[in-house]
Amino acid sequence: MRALLYGALLAGVSTGCATRPAPVASQPTPAPSVVARPAPPKPAPVEITPLPQTPAVTVEAKHDAYIAVLLPSATASKALKPAVDQIVDGIIKGARVFGQGSEPPLRVFETTDQDEDVLAQYNKAVEGGAAAVIGPLTRSAVNYLADNGQFPVPVIALNSFDARTLRRPNLYSFSLSVEQEASEVARVMRESGVRNPLIVTAANPLSQRMSQGFAAAWQALGNPAPQVIDAGNATQALAGLRAQVAAKNPDAVFLATGFKLGRKVRPFIGNDLPVYATSQINPGPLPATAIADLAGVRFLDMPWVVNADDPYYALFARARTQSNDYERMFALGVDAWRIAAALIHAPGQSVSFDGLTGQLSQRTDGVIERRLLPERFGEGNAVPSASDSATPDDGAPIL
Repeated sequence: MRALLYGALLAGVSTGCATRPAPVASQPTPAPSVVARPAPPKPAPVEITPLPQTPAVTVEAKHDAYIAVLLPSATASKALKPAVDQIVDGIIKGARVFGQGSEPPLRVFETTDQDEDVLAQYNKAVEGGAAAVIGPLTRSAVNYLADNGQFPVPVIALNSFDARTLRRPNLYSFSLSVEQEASEVARVMRESGVRNPLIVTAANPLSQRMSQGFAAAWQALGNPAPQVIDAGNATQALAGLRAQVAAKNPDAVFLATGFKLGRKVRPFIGNDLPVYATSQINPGPLPATAIADLAGVRFLDMPWVVNADDPYYALFARARTQSNDYERMFALGVDAWRIAAALIHAPGQSVSFDGLTGQLSQRTDGVIERRLLPERFGEGNAVPSASDSATPDDGAPIL
């Protein structure tokens, strides 16, 4: 499921028509430790503008401003449905918890997987009175919109810009980019005194994107290109890994892998060097054997995952899933709503706040960066699971 979901978010492949998202569960009373905080105002109802071909559905025209949510419908892309569900839930909960009553209500504009349809629904949203737009989701849709759209209101794209993305005023990128995370790891390693890092990578898309993101950031800090070892997936390749690492004489290792390959590789590196990774090494509750294999690995992750037991988070009244990927997408939705609200309230001012996804700040090119929290396997803070079954695989990265 994870590989399918991540790969689809990059490619945006599937077909179908619109469907209404599942209703949001009613809010239970917040935990006693947060009762003293002001009760969040009752949110305005979420309106849904279905795809034009959906029969027997009429949406009354609205002249008041709203925050438009531009995401694929459930039937348009079944592979994206889990991600979209979590993001929409986060957007709604973000409005409920952080809204002050003066923000525009939410209105969902469902799309197919076709970039032309995304543009058509976007134009409908803007012409109908959108004060801000959250979406689109896939990178191809973001690039198509950047090339062909007009941007009279803020647009918070939920994917990263690439070399082909036309930078436009009012177009922002807010994503869970693994390249961005890898560059953050590079900064942390440099500040920790690392001078000669070694990247341990593989040929899959996830590893390659993390490896490239780390290398680019490391060199941007004024360092020479880091050394690289391809660990591959075969056990025979791993058997000689310790000798290969020793031959490179690094002072730290960056695991440019997901959880499954990282767990295989880690024991072959040894305990003499500090080992770093991105949040992709932390997929959710793990069996004790996996935690032992990853002992000592330092990684960065978002506050919503690292500080999962923070009593303030009881305000979201969310039953957490067993997947950190789903939790990260929920947090992405919450912070996306906060970004939209901030841009509406203070147009022209840079976005900066402590969010569920990290400490957010806006670059001059419209990219919203995230500063993450440090975490480490083996310090008693990794959440164990009951068994070693159904451990996640290494997919292509989300955003």
